[in-house]
Amino acid sequence: MNHKQLSLIASAVLLALSPSLQAQEASRQADETIIVSASRLEATQQEKTRSIDVVDLKQLDETQPNSVAEALKFEPNISIAGGNVPGNQSVNIRGLEGNKILQIVDGNRQNFDYDHRPSYFLDPSLLSKIQVIKGPISSLYGSGAIGGVVVQNTINATDLVDGEGLGGRIKTGYQDNGDVWTNTAAIAQQAGRIDWLVAGSVRDTGVMEQGNGYQLYGTESTDSTGLAKLNWQANDANRLGFSLRYSDRDGHPPVVGTTDPAAVNTLIDRATEDHNVSLSYQFNPANALIHLDTRVYYNQTEISETAATGTGKDLSKIKTTGFSATNQSDLGALQIYTGVDGYQDKLNAKRGNGEQGRPTPPDGAKTTTLGAFAYVNYALTDTIGLDAGVRYDTFKAEADGQQDNDESAVSPSAGISWQAASWMQWSLRYDEAFRAPTTTELYMDGTHFTMFSIPGIGPVTNTFIPNPDLKPEKAQNIELKGQFDFENLIAEDRLSLTAAVFRNEVEDFINYEVIAPTEAAMMGCIMGSGSGIGCAGTSRSVNVDRAELKGYELSAAYQIANLTAGVSYGQTRGKDKSDGSWLNNVPADKWVAQLEYALWQIDTNVGTRALFASEQDRVSGNETYDSYNTVDFYATWEPLSNLDGLKVDFTVANAFDENYRIAWNEVYQPGRSFRLSAQYTF
Repeated sequence: MNHKQLSLIASAVLLALSPSLQAQEASRQADETIIVSASRLEATQQEKTRSIDVVDLKQLDETQPNSVAEALKFEPNISIAGGNVPGNQSVNIRGLEGNKILQIVDGNRQNFDYDHRPSYFLDPSLLSKIQVIKGPISSLYGSGAIGGVVVQNTINATDLVDGEGLGGRIKTGYQDNGDVWTNTAAIAQQAGRIDWLVAGSVRDTGVMEQGNGYQLYGTESTDSTGLAKLNWQANDANRLGFSLRYSDRDGHPPVVGTTDPAAVNTLIDRATEDHNVSLSYQFNPANALIHLDTRVYYNQTEISETAATGTGKDLSKIKTTGFSATNQSDLGALQIYTGVDGYQDKLNAKRGNGEQGRPTPPDGAKTTTLGAFAYVNYALTDTIGLDAGVRYDTFKAEADGQQDNDESAVSPSAGISWQAASWMQWSLRYDEAFRAPTTTELYMDGTHFTMFSIPGIGPVTNTFIPNPDLKPEKAQNIELKGQFDFENLIAEDRLSLTAAVFRNEVEDFINYEVIAPTEAAMMGCIMGSGSGIGCAGTSRSVNVDRAELKGYELSAAYQIANLTAGVSYGQTRGKDKSDGSWLNNVPADKWVAQLEYALWQIDTNVGTRALFASEQDRVSGNETYDSYNTVDFYATWEPLSNLDGLKVDFTVANAFDENYRIAWNEVYQPGRSFRLSAQYTF
C-alpha cells in the first residue's frame, strides 16, 4: 500500500469520524444497546422493507450442500449458475448473475469475478449463515449490487462456546455420489475480554453421476479451507478484531462451467488460492450518537490453469485492498447511519506463456473506487416508518497503453413501511444501483474464437476489441411487499405469509457484441492481408439498451405442535426493451414445498423438500429447457441426554434420481446422493 492510498484511507476515516467526534459533546445516553456486529442492512432497518432470504445453520446441516449456490437453490427466484461442478457454481438472483451480484464474506467485499472462472470459494461447512438481499442495493454497498447481495458469515467463537470457557466441534461427512468426504474441525475459547477461534475443513470429491448414470467428468477436486479469528474487548467502548481466511482448491473442471465436460478437450487442470486478512475496530461509548465500526482488509485470489490440449499455463490474479468506516447515531425517532469505504483491485493475468490464438486480458490493470453514503430512518408515527439514503461513488479503471475509464455514480434509495395491523405490514421502496465495468470488459483483446484454419495461412479468428468508453450499468427497482402473521388460528399455531412484487430496469446493460462478416468479406480480408487473424469478425463489450426484469415471490409457513410446513413460488420475466426479445439467464418459475415433523420422544426431526421447476421456453434462441422435479428427504438426530453435543444428519438429495438440467446450462445436475454427517460439539 503506497502513501497515496494511505492518505486516502486516513482522509476517509476522518470524514466518518468527524460527526462522531463532535457528538461526544452530547450528554444524552443511548436508550437501547446498539449491537456491535450489526450489518449495514440491520443498521438501517431495511430488513423490514426488502426481500431477504436466510439459510441458517440448521438448514445447512439438513441439506449438506457442496457449494453456496446449492445451499440457496430452494429459495424463490434464486438458482444455480455455472454448471454442475460445485467449484464452478455461483448464484443467479432474479435473472442477474456473475459480476451483477455482490458477494460479502464476514463484512468484506469479494471482488474476484473473472470471465468463466469461479468466484465462490468457501466450504459451506464453515458457514453459520447465508443471507441473500434481493434487488439493487448500491446505496449501502456500492458497485456490483444491481441484482442483489450474497452475504456469507463464517462461524464465530460464540457459535461453539456458550459463555466463558473452551469448546470446539469436530464433524465428518460422506456422500456416495462422487465419493465425497468432508472433515471439519474447530476450536474456540471465550476468556474474559478475549475470544478466539481456529477452524479448518478438507473436502475430497470424485467423479459424480447424473440421474441417468452417466459420469459427470470434471467434478473431481480437493478443497481445503482455514479460518482464524481473534477479538479483544479492550474495555466497554473499544473492541479490536482480526481474522485470517484461506481456501485452496485443486481440480479438473471444464474450461467453461456450463459446457459439457464429457468432451476431454474441455477439461483443464485448475489450482485456486483465495486468501483474506482483515482487521476491525469498533468504538461504542455510552453515547447514543457514536457507534463507530471500521475495518481494513486485503484479498488475494489466484487461479492457474493448464488446458489438457496445450502446454501453456494461464494465470489470473486479483489483489484487493479495501477499507470501510461507518457510524450509527440514535436520536430517538430518528436514526442516522453514515459511512465511507473504498478499495483498489490490481489485476495480473497471463495467457499460455505467450501462446497465440487466446484472449488477452490486460496485465497490470487496476481499478480504484471510493464511496460515501448517508442513511436515515425516521418513525413518522407509531405505525409508519421511513428510510432514505444516498451514496456517491467515484471509480477509475486504467491499464498500460489504454485509455482510462473514469466515472462516478449516485445511488439513491427510499422506503416506507406501514404496520397496518398487528398481523399485517406493508412496505414500498425504490432503489437505484450501478455496476462499474471491469477491466476485462474494458480492455480485453486477442482471439475470441477460431472459425477454421487454412493451410499455409493459419487460423481464421474473431478478435476482441477493447472498449474503454463503456458506461456503468444502472438499475432502477421498485418493490412492493406484504407480510402477514397470524397466531392461534385453530389451536396454538402460527401462519406467516409473505408476498413481494418487483420491477427492475437496467440501463446500459453490458454485453458482448459479436460482429461476423459475410463469407465474401471474410475471404477478401484473408486474401488482402495474407492472414486470417481478425477476418472472422470482432467482439467487444458494449452498452445495450434497457433491460426489464419483473416478477413476484410468494411464501407461506405454518407451524402447529410438532409439524412445520412451508411453500414458496418465484417467477421472473426478463425482456430487452429495445426489441421485446427475451433476456437470457432468467430462471424458470419454481415451486418449493417443505414438510417437517419433530419426533421429540427420540430427539429426531424428519422432513422433505420438493422442488418443481417449470419449462423455460422464454428464450432468445431456439433451445428450450425442460421442466423437472426433485425431492429431498432428511432426518436429524440430536440426543439431549447422555450424548449431549452429538448431532447426526442424514439426507437423500434428488431421491428419485431425476435426470435434469437447470435453465441456461448445457450440463445435467448430479443424480441421487445419500449424504451422512456426524458432528460433536463440546
